Amino acid sequence: MRPVLIDCDPGSDDALAILVALNSPDLDVVGLTTVGGNATIDDTTRNALAVLEAAGRTDVPVWRGAGRPLVGDFRFGYYYHGAGGLGIRPEPPTTREQPEPAVDAIVRAVTARPGELTLIALGPLTNVAHALRRQPKLAGEVAEIVVMGGAVESPGNITDHAEFNTYNDPAAAAVVFDSGARVTLVGLDVTKQVAVTREDEPWTEGDSAGASLARRLLAAWFELHPDRGPYDLCDPLAIVAAIDPALLSCRPGTVAVETEPGEMLGKTTAQYGSGSVGVALGVEGNKAVSMITDLISG
Repeated sequence: MRPVLIDCDPGSDDALAILVALNSPDLDVVGLTTVGGNATIDDTTRNALAVLEAAGRTDVPVWRGAGRPLVGDFRFGYYYHGAGGLGIRPEPPTTREQPEPAVDAIVRAVTARPGELTLIALGPLTNVAHALRRQPKLAGEVAEIVVMGGAVESPGNITDHAEFNTYNDPAAAAVVFDSGARVTLVGLDVTKQVAVTREDEPWTEGDSAGASLARRLLAAWFELHPDRGPYDLCDPLAIVAAIDPALLSCRPGTVAVETEPGEMLGKTTAQYGSGSVGVALGVEGNKAVSMITDLISG
């Protein structure tokens, strides 16, 4: 099993991604670290604990991370995900986050397993950037950083040019992409091709707690957005990229992020060729959706 640490900002799609990872026989989820983004750090931390509790996996530790980006403030995503960040009221968690800060947990987890641990970053890259700044050698010790973020060959989803996660902390994204770590960038270029529609409901089967939670999350989202089209499975696709990288086609290169305030803030651009970042530009969408729904239903 591939050991993974998931840095997340739940968020409905983060919640679905966590369920996919927990049910995958190929991944060993060693913990979750939380960051602000889709919601405040209080909400994302509580949501992470609630999802683990709903899935019967309170053995997975949670560490609270950054409530602010490297510069400025987060622009929260309640307008998209709904109240509390999930759009539903899960049972209040009975467990609590670990006392250790998320950055310390990331540094400790990577250095304890050099070359083995994969970081899967589903929100703004603030925690990961702090960890790399504190311990630059992490770039060579982490097996891979799978990032859900960016929009290289496609329009953005928070502005015409920027994707939500990179827009929320472009300085942190720049730190990660420039670090030399092996990065797989799963951005809007491919996540727009992996989605479910209102007509697909109920899109998960089975009586498991995870399947039930997934159905509630999607039903609440479609109710909140009666005029919107498909629900893009952005964060679950990042988990798929860790499970079966062959489902995505990537081009290696370097990625730059616009960090100056203005219209282009958060825009990601790639120069293809040599480089440590693999930019996902294609995906076997039907297979990815099937994997996501099968694992959540399991």
